Amino acid sequence: MAQTAADSAKRISAQEIVDQILAFIYSLGHLIGQGVVKLVVAILPSMQFPTDLVDPIGLLAILTIFLAVAAVAKKLVWIVVIAGWALILVRLILVIVQNYV
Repeated sequence: MAQTAADSAKRISAQEIVDQILAFIYSLGHLIGQGVVKLVVAILPSMQFPTDLVDPIGLLAILTIFLAVAAVAKKLVWIVVIAGWALILVRLILVIVQNYV
């Protein structure tokens, strides 16, 4: 019984952590969306901007940032892989040269 109570406490705390992370992402998206809306209204003051687009714009901006970071990370991984293969080839060439000279 005590083990079951401890397991449920772990599940609740894990769920709370996920809830807090999602709340943070939503808050960040809302703030970014508000910033984008303020920027658009500053550029086009006569435009009536719908307030219900604040959250979708912010969350889309977060996704865009995430994809940009992932694209950069993917390029960096390829650079590391190519450098690794180049170093392995240099090492193999050195071993071959040492064995035959």
